[in-house]
Amino acid sequence: MKHKLVLAAFLSLSAFAVSAPGGVQATEWLFNLENRSTANVTTFRTQENGAWSDNWLEEIVAPGEVFEMDFGTNEGDCTVRTRIEFTDGTFVDTDIDYCNMTTITVRNNDVVWK
Repeated sequence: MKHKLVLAAFLSLSAFAVSAPGGVQATEWLFNLENRSTANVTTFRTQENGAWSDNWLEEIVAPGEVFEMDFGTNEGDCTVRTRIEFTDGTFVDTDIDYCNMTTITVRNNDVVWK
């Protein structure tokens, strides 16, 4: 099942404006959150100035599901600390380069993007 969420407010909170590598401005940050773990994804948070955002997800992303996400802008730091939490109490916490990926895949113990 594919879901969609627009995160337009994500970078409206940010005071940064950064171009993609090579000076070429990236298009809007559209990506898929793919759950390849054995637990439901319940929370997707980003960090700015040391504080975690509210949960960007409005619903649970079950194992095997893909959730389409859209930040609605391409402004802000490309690399953003991201924390993804699961129903079993585990989480992954890593820096993700949103300018250079189209899919975030969460697995039981890590997250990868391409």
